[in-house]
Amino acid sequence: MPQDLSERQKSILEALIREYVTAARPVASSELVRKYRLPYSPATVRAELLALDGDGYLTQPHTSAGRIPTDRGYRFYINRLERGDLPRREGKAGAIGSREESALEKLRELENPFEFMKQTSRLFAHLSRSFALAGFPTEARFYRFGIREVMAEPEFSDLNLMQEFSGLMDMVEDELVSRFDPEELAEPRVFVGRENPIREARRYGMIVSALETPFEKESVIALIGPKRMDYEHNLALLRHFQELLSA
Repeated sequence: MPQDLSERQKSILEALIREYVTAARPVASSELVRKYRLPYSPATVRAELLALDGDGYLTQPHTSAGRIPTDRGYRFYINRLERGDLPRREGKAGAIGSREESALEKLRELENPFEFMKQTSRLFAHLSRSFALAGFPTEARFYRFGIREVMAEPEFSDLNLMQEFSGLMDMVEDELVSRFDPEELAEPRVFVGRENPIREARRYGMIVSALETPFEKESVIALIGPKRMDYEHNLALLRHFQELLSA
């Protein structure tokens, strides 16, 4: 069983995941030291990456390459993120920008519930760079956007993965209706890889949340993309939108 991580291991793991989310390529120790100003030598970081690999938090896709997170590594990171234990990253922070906030504010002006959900799905697909599905599960009415955004991610240069994801899109609405109760989604729920209750989605990352809209209808939104999706930013988007709707 993996041991509790030291503070040094936590900071190295978190830096590696953030870099991998941004760069979409295996991450080397020297890169982490240089870009994240870690107060450790490249040799120390290499040793810790090896230990994290042995404990199942990281894996090395090729012997000559750097490392990438495993499902366990992502889960550790997301748990820390949800508890507020991660230091805010520099530059494009997890917090949303003023343009994103303004775009979310404008959604509240829509008075037709179906147009509201349609535009919510469209906007979240754009802002999250994910496939977004939003709608009213009791009416089995959903709006989907983001295929183009997802397919632009480097993971989907693999034709087999592209076809698999397209198949997931064909059945995800029924799966959301059958597997998720909006009353249990007051807080966004994150699923990574094999922990996803939708079997066909276990090679991806997914965030599912209820939305407290003014239309007296149970509503749900789901964001689906590579495991490498920007959970930090996407959770910030969803939580801010929930706050706007409940204000």
